[in-house]
Amino acid sequence: MAAAELRVAYPSAAEYLAAHDAEIAKGGLLVRGATLDRAAALEPCSLVVEISGEAVARVPGRIAAAVPGVGVAVVFEGMPTDLASLAARLRAPAAEAAGEVGVKGEAEAARGGPRGSVADRLDELTVAQKIAQAMSGDREVRMALLRDVNKSLHACVLRNPRIGLDEVQWAAKLTTLSPDALKLIAEHKEWGANATVCTALVRNPKTPLPLALRLLDRVPLAEVRAIAKGGARDALVHAARKRVTG
Repeated sequence: MAAAELRVAYPSAAEYLAAHDAEIAKGGLLVRGATLDRAAALEPCSLVVEISGEAVARVPGRIAAAVPGVGVAVVFEGMPTDLASLAARLRAPAAEAAGEVGVKGEAEAARGGPRGSVADRLDELTVAQKIAQAMSGDREVRMALLRDVNKSLHACVLRNPRIGLDEVQWAAKLTTLSPDALKLIAEHKEWGANATVCTALVRNPKTPLPLALRLLDRVPLAEVRAIAKGGARDALVHAARKRVTG
């Protein structure tokens, strides 16, 4: 049987380099939005990388996990030479120096402070291992992964059956949380009906605006009045004023 083929497309070289530093260089990649009819553990696959609509590399890998609604996690047996060479060609010397500083700084900020034992341990994991931790790890692991610069992990954390409402309320306020994760919170039967969660989502500038406008009806009137006074996106302020004035 032919190996499954997965395609991952990046709109620019910069997007590829970001994925290379955050995922590929650590041994794997989450192909967001990909689906498979079936996926046996460590089944061989072929990964095609596209940049700006052009296929630039094809490398072998193995399927680590298929996560419904998220994508397919692929792991590599060592660093693929073609992908490493591609990154080297795309990265100019000056950009490389700036990029390394930027990635390290973003990772540090995403962790909310200095590196700790949990952050150190997670940083050594492959993408597939991080996905497994996201969906089964304890509270400390979940909190760390919700701040991970790899935004693909955020929705996986929210699918962890052990996550509590207080963690979701906190996550809904994070401006670094992925739009997919924010949408998942809003559409959850319990979380989407919680006034505190809805208020946090409406006030979060990264919540997609159409979604935030729909959630405004679930926000307590006192909070709506506060939003109507300003401090939120213009469309939300106008909608809040309309609701307050009847």
